[in-house]
Amino acid sequence: MMKFVSAVTKKFNVKTIVSMNPIMIDGTGMCGGCRLTVGGETKFACVDGPDFDGHQVDWDEMIRRSAMYKPQEAKALEEHKCRMEGMK
Repeated sequence: MMKFVSAVTKKFNVKTIVSMNPIMIDGTGMCGGCRLTVGGETKFACVDGPDFDGHQVDWDEMIRRSAMYKPQEAKALEEHKCRMEGMK
């Protein structure tokens, strides 16, 4: 959604700040899990953000990177769900 809002607001020259909340592992930028490209420069949401100019974010790269962990996220969700159901 932020990608498309940024695309629309750019047409009208409306400043758009987005809050990037990708997966964060260590909170120091060392792991690179929250890395994204903003204005052609590498940034880390955990230390440089999480707020960035939406017109400068490389959305396609960000979407590809966030999809990298989908299988692990699904597995963790399923494992967590099973544990929560056992607590009933």
